[in-house]
Amino acid sequence: MEDERDNPQELLRTSGAAAKTGLSVSTLNKLRCSGGGPAFLKLGRAVRYKPVDLKDWLDSRRVMSTSEIVIDRLAGNRSVRHD
Repeated sequence: MEDERDNPQELLRTSGAAAKTGLSVSTLNKLRCSGGGPAFLKLGRAVRYKPVDLKDWLDSRRVMSTSEIVIDRLAGNRSVRHD
């Protein structure tokens, strides 16, 4: 069975990644420039996202309360992790 992490046909364009994450294309573009967004591949001029990277990024943004976000931002961290 082929590992889904190595399937190049599963690479998503920014519009597909936006649909999968519920974010706008503009937000993903900004996150790519400023950091803090999901990992992406730069293939020449093309930007592609692996579905597994989107899932990992979304999972890393999971919090149990809004106070976790405030505390993390006060500490100067851009991403929020709840393990």
